Amino acid sequence: MKRIQGAAIAALFSLAAFFITYFGMKFPYILVEVEEQNFQCKIKQNTFQLSWIHSVEKTQWKERYLQDNKILILTETQFVSFGAGTPDQGVISRQEDGNIEMQINRKLKELNWVISRRMQGKIEIADRIWNIYKDFPDYSTVHISIRKDSLWKKRGLNNCL
Repeated sequence: MKRIQGAAIAALFSLAAFFITYFGMKFPYILVEVEEQNFQCKIKQNTFQLSWIHSVEKTQWKERYLQDNKILILTETQFVSFGAGTPDQGVISRQEDGNIEMQINRKLKELNWVISRRMQGKIEIADRIWNIYKDFPDYSTVHISIRKDSLWKKRGLNNCL
């Protein structure tokens, strides 16, 4: 009888430890917010790409980001020619299609990205594209950051794509 009680107590202790860990541990994820619209969603993957049409040159610009624990890393950017907004440091290579690609590896705490119909801002994750500029009013600010929350709280957010 004492063995059964001991096993039951051990099982309850293990179950309690599991729930404390499940609800208490915090895990990082990428949060996308549009505060003016009271909107939030999460990016499940640890990489994503932003793309838009450059306001002056009217050419496509792309930036790739990586989540590294508590920070975002701008790993590379791709554009047609140098001009306003071009990073000032990085390893440059030209692609066969004429684009310029720069390896950047710049660490960032967060991104604030203003979107509009003219710039046609998109968030790309794996093979999916979110035309975010279509979902919010012109000049909305998209805030992208890393958050750490319990799995329980994280599960409550919708996926962006």
